[in-house]
Amino acid sequence: MYKMKKIAIVTALIILFSFAVEPVNAAKTLPQAKGAKTTVSKKMSGSGISVTPKLRGDRRALLIYFSSLQNANRVSYLLTYQTNDLKQGVEGSVNPSEGSATRETLFGTCSANVCRYHDNITNMKLEVTAQLKSGKNLIKRYKIRI
Repeated sequence: MYKMKKIAIVTALIILFSFAVEPVNAAKTLPQAKGAKTTVSKKMSGSGISVTPKLRGDRRALLIYFSSLQNANRVSYLLTYQTNDLKQGVEGSVNPSEGSATRETLFGTCSANVCRYHDNITNMKLEVTAQLKSGKNLIKRYKIRI
């Protein structure tokens, strides 16, 4: 009788934990919930390069965190989006000798300390390209929802 209870409890715990634990997936979409603080991270396969995009708190810029860059010769990024039927974009690069770096990409333009932000942003995509020291090129794409 004691063995049966023990088996029943262990089985119940296994079933309970199988529903409680979510699988770890490499998400490609940033959270769209207002004020969300979750980040998305994906290591580029076999390279040790880590890229983590995150919306800034006011949702008017994208912060891109790069780390473990020692395996790359070159790293570049391209952020594109639509605003009021116009295609907008920001491109840049990261020097791998920095080891880790952060880039802030504004959704708009700034001049003389006055910024004009774009409205009605849709179809935002981030593409990060890395040329590894091994000669391979890696491309990582993210779809971003504001």
